[in-house]
Amino acid sequence: MHDGRTVPNSKFAAIFDEIANIGATPNEGVTRLAASPEDGVARGAFAKWMKQGGARIAHDAIGNQFACFDWAGDDAPWIFAGSHLDTQPRGGRFDGTLGVLSAGSAALELHEQVSSGRVRPARNLAVVNWTNEEGARYQPSLTGSAVFSGALPLDDALALRDGAGISLKEALAAIGVVGDKGAVPPSPEAYLELHVEQGRKLLEAGRQIGVVEGTWAARKATVRWIGRASHTGPTPMKDRRDALLAAAQGIAGFETVIAANHPLLHRSAARLVVEPNSPNVVVDRATVWFELRGPSVAELDAAGNLALAAFEKVADDTGTQLEIVADALRNPASMDVTLMAIVRRVAQACNFPPETMRSVAGHDAVALQNRGISSALIFIPSVDGIAHHPDELTHPDDVQAGLTVLTAALRHLVEGGFNATRR
Repeated sequence: MHDGRTVPNSKFAAIFDEIANIGATPNEGVTRLAASPEDGVARGAFAKWMKQGGARIAHDAIGNQFACFDWAGDDAPWIFAGSHLDTQPRGGRFDGTLGVLSAGSAALELHEQVSSGRVRPARNLAVVNWTNEEGARYQPSLTGSAVFSGALPLDDALALRDGAGISLKEALAAIGVVGDKGAVPPSPEAYLELHVEQGRKLLEAGRQIGVVEGTWAARKATVRWIGRASHTGPTPMKDRRDALLAAAQGIAGFETVIAANHPLLHRSAARLVVEPNSPNVVVDRATVWFELRGPSVAELDAAGNLALAAFEKVADDTGTQLEIVADALRNPASMDVTLMAIVRRVAQACNFPPETMRSVAGHDAVALQNRGISSALIFIPSVDGIAHHPDELTHPDDVQAGLTVLTAALRHLVEGGFNATRR
């Protein structure tokens, strides 16, 4: 167990450590990419745990995994809770995993209460493990929740390819996920997601529970400079069309122009692919993944246009060709006000005064909310705000706070304490 401080009780610790150790390497975090063999093992462990507790397991054609509790009958509406089990390369133990397993633990506790007659359910409950939330192996991120909510066509998602050319459909089949299996629940009346904050706001506020009211927007562009391959030795410098040089200047230009004109935006150039990637060949194709995040779509639009102009200038200066492979805007989300109010009341009743906040990162709850599925996102603290890194940590008392609030909120929803509004 990480520093002996991972999760609050032995049952939770057992499944948390089992999942967190799948794909783990010493001192390098966890690498459990979507639809990888490691992801397949984690899915199996999650399914086994849930089935032992009384759930039935189903998955849809994009691989979203559902642990279903059909308490209220075939015609009853559904409540969902969950997150994702895939990670970034050398990522942390908590991101996503904690949300899935907290939802699973809450569901198992409620199942015992239903079985003993202490809870009278008016709705069914499903714990969900969404496919490819991280977007590390396949882009775009939030793939499974986008397909489920209708934002991304299934065939387009299955046709996505990783860096090795393997389609998502092929990768899912390799871990035994082919088509629908079992009765997949319909669109839920409400979705709750518990997630580690990946920031410092809760720590600074001295709070253990955050209720997310909305998210920042994001603009993500994939840009390619196309040059000409040639020998790095004899080719005269004046004849070179170096795509890697263009990419380097493009990254520096992006940083300079955004920092000067839009300093409050969060910006990154976090992935670079060069071809043919030989030390003796001038690079003829360099592809860079750029990202801007901020609360204002108008500002992202203006900043993105400045960046594109800088990229064009670099192409002219280096004699390369510029290709905009992708340029997508993810709108900000406003989470469901009724669900937020329920979570706030539950948190207060559990003696965890909540902090109202916004999320910079995207989550599956955002994908669902943006497509009209009432959703709420609950944060618990991250030590030092560290995320997507092996040092990711959330203390056990904060995990317990999140689990307590999530369980109480799900009980309220399952018993009928929510009137869904569809947009």
